[in-house]
Amino acid sequence: MEKHKLLSLVKKTANYFDDYSSPTSVYNSLWNDIHFKPLLDRMSPEDVILYSFLIPINNKQQDIDESYDRIEHNMYSVELIEIYNTEPIVDCPECRNGRETCDNCDGQGEILCTSCDGSGEEDCRYCDGSGVDEDSGEECDMCEGDGKQTCGLCNGSNYESCNYCGGDGEYTCGKCEGSGEVESEDKTEIQYLDYISWSNRWKEYFFDKKSDEQLDYEDTKNFGFNPQTILLGISEEISEDYEGYENGDVLLYVTKDTKELNLKKTYERILP
Repeated sequence: MEKHKLLSLVKKTANYFDDYSSPTSVYNSLWNDIHFKPLLDRMSPEDVILYSFLIPINNKQQDIDESYDRIEHNMYSVELIEIYNTEPIVDCPECRNGRETCDNCDGQGEILCTSCDGSGEEDCRYCDGSGVDEDSGEECDMCEGDGKQTCGLCNGSNYESCNYCGGDGEYTCGKCEGSGEVESEDKTEIQYLDYISWSNRWKEYFFDKKSDEQLDYEDTKNFGFNPQTILLGISEEISEDYEGYENGDVLLYVTKDTKELNLKKTYERILP
């Protein structure tokens, strides 16, 4: 599509994307909303990419004519393979937030007093529970002849703090050691992450500084969340060219100019 036609299309349809502030959100909405099918039928795959970049720029009241030239000049694609841990981290199935309910006190933090068996009283220490002062043979002044006193351990409450959890009602989970997460036994997860960007800064970063090098997690996270980037798609299929890197590594697999990239595969995602 000619430049002036695409820019005109952007201006005419931009109000439909007021709530979409990023190129990726515009791009995804085009494929996922059947109402945009007539619009997609008018554009080539490369037009769709340019359109997705230009809509947020237009809605921010910036110059889309100048932006078109800059985007077209700098646009390039990056294909990444992200290899997750062989046993990915998942929520611990045994606890909540790294803590387990204490079985000894059923999570109450206290149990029946072991000194008085939950009665709240114990034998008078001065008359050994007889109620009589041995020296005088008269009624014990301390228990007034009852032979009982308030339990010194529970102070008459009938309960004492649970020794297993220290009164918290829960204790550190032994399975996840308090982290709340464990390694899953699921198989290795491998994904292709295909991006297109027009950021000259990222283009220089990948081409000049990271060419033929493995990327770390921060590289891909920063690239993926960059407002000048579109995530084209995610695939779990592994390439036959994959050489086998360590768990957790991220490899810059392919970089190439968009003019050499076959975007037709993304265009075929359109609803029938």
